[in-house]
Amino acid sequence: MINRLGLLRRAVSVQPAKIQYGLLTSAKHFHTTKYLQNGNVFGELTKGKESDEAQIEKQNDIDVSQITPATDSTLQEYYLEEAKKSQFTSSKYITPLKKKLFHLNVQQNGFFKNNEIFKDPETGKVYKLALTEEEIDILEPSIFLQSYRIKSSMKKATQVNRFVRGYKVKNAINQLHFNPKKMSTELEKLMKKGLEQARELNYNEDELYIQALWVGSDGSWRKRLDAKGRGRTGIIEHPHIHLKAILRTDQTANRLKWEKHQKQLNQKPRMFLNNEPLNFRVHPFYRW
Repeated sequence: MINRLGLLRRAVSVQPAKIQYGLLTSAKHFHTTKYLQNGNVFGELTKGKESDEAQIEKQNDIDVSQITPATDSTLQEYYLEEAKKSQFTSSKYITPLKKKLFHLNVQQNGFFKNNEIFKDPETGKVYKLALTEEEIDILEPSIFLQSYRIKSSMKKATQVNRFVRGYKVKNAINQLHFNPKKMSTELEKLMKKGLEQARELNYNEDELYIQALWVGSDGSWRKRLDAKGRGRTGIIEHPHIHLKAILRTDQTANRLKWEKHQKQLNQKPRMFLNNEPLNFRVHPFYRW
């Protein structure tokens, strides 16, 4: 029975004069031997790799200077796979019927009106859709932003966040551009990234606003000793943070405005005096 070791010995014994110290001196002859076909030690039994000459010919056909991240197909496939892993799909939490009725409600009213009765033009059925706040947040268009690791503290970032929280994105960018603080520059970059995503998703840039903006510790702070007098030492920390934001469209703003108006209409009139029947002892003075 011939095993792979026996084939290897037979292959090496073909040209013993051209093999020195276990190294092949003639690679061209090595690839053309009977048992070493296609650069494979085991001949026809297994499929070997391409020769070095074939790989060099393929590399010469590609102009490396013209390759960019946008034209690199392998890199783009990797980005798509990573995006699918972290992608949030509403189908996991919302049924297809609720999703369909939500879009019909938005088409008829311009924004979602909760507990509204409307008719489906396709089936002719009448529906009354009632969604929770969590379901509405999932279905309404939004953009989630997260910055890179920033060398700063959470207190410094919070002061800038309070300055623009609730602003429209374009107005916030204008305000941050003329702010001398370092964190305003980082936050301006994050807001511009949000505008680019809004253009890709065909959202209205002028009505895009900052619904939520917060800061968090990025961890792994670098620490070093702080030498003091009388043999004492302290610790100097170098904090790093990250910024996160949620951007919403005018669809959310109109819905919140309508809900506030409906709440005011449904309010009962305020009664400053006691409106209960007089089944108690009447006092000669008014109780504030």
